[in-house]
Amino acid sequence: MKFRTNLAYWLASAGHSLLFRLQDASRADELKVVSPRHPIFVLGFWRSGTTLLHELLCCDARFGFPSTYACMNPSHFLLTEAWAARHTAQQRATRPMDSMSYSWASPQEDEFALLALGAPSPYESLVVPSLMRDPRALVDLRQRTPAERQRWADALRSFLRLLTLQQGKTIVFKSPPHGFKLSLLLSIFPDARYVIIERNPYEVFASNLKLWRTLMNLYALESLSSEEIEHFVLAAYVIHEEAISEGTRIMGADRVVRVRYEDLVADPVGQMARLYGELDLGNFDSAGPLMEKYATGVSDHVRNRFTISSAQKARVEECWGQFISGKHYQWPDQYLSLDPQCCSAVD
Repeated sequence: MKFRTNLAYWLASAGHSLLFRLQDASRADELKVVSPRHPIFVLGFWRSGTTLLHELLCCDARFGFPSTYACMNPSHFLLTEAWAARHTAQQRATRPMDSMSYSWASPQEDEFALLALGAPSPYESLVVPSLMRDPRALVDLRQRTPAERQRWADALRSFLRLLTLQQGKTIVFKSPPHGFKLSLLLSIFPDARYVIIERNPYEVFASNLKLWRTLMNLYALESLSSEEIEHFVLAAYVIHEEAISEGTRIMGADRVVRVRYEDLVADPVGQMARLYGELDLGNFDSAGPLMEKYATGVSDHVRNRFTISSAQKARVEECWGQFISGKHYQWPDQYLSLDPQCCSAVD
């Protein structure tokens, strides 16, 4: 069995490497001269609503985005994505942590592409969860070596050029780990525009516990205790908010806009119209009806309902109290309840 697994990995790696060389050789001249437009970045801590915001933006045909296929096959999607779309069934699947529907053509997190291209990423912990025991070393790219930071920047620029060559549009990126790197993003893309989404921190905490447990059950090669996962989530949120605060202090007000998940769910078209106006994204008239159609299509999605213990609530308030009060959030009775023994999620 081990031999078969190793053989399968070797064959897959060999295939991707060969296709990478073919893509690089066949499009080399075009990639040298392609000139990407200033991208748009959707930022927000995990489980803050970045997917909803990203997909609404991607309803606008003037914008491009990395598809799920491109993010999972960044080394050869220019050669193979169109072929795959013609020869594979475009069936939709559901995400394991929240049952949201997606397909190969759906907008996706570019973090997966960067990881596949060899860039350092917090998603290394999906396979090796023990990396989460040092949250700052895992999520803060400034803790890495200069060579690793350069490899990350090169991978992001390369992926942007590939997407621009494929689509010829302004690319909208979405990746929760990008929030930790906001100051670095500003140094690479000073003229990019940024949309930051935030959500009630109590819900973010509970949803993250489910997210990381679910993904580790699927992919991890080692175990991590529930207490260690909780410690990571509590610490990583603080690091993320510090990075966002630092980055927004040094960027122009016309380059960034904030949106609340709760407001976006309640009035998606109205919030997107406001976002377009504040970031000067162009005429909203043609995009608005498409966004309204998308929002109507996902409006029946049933959100997770969570239970956390009173002790966990106290720890959230101890670690995140300044953010909860600063953002004027309160305990969300309609989606969270307290249990003295455990933390669980009911879908």
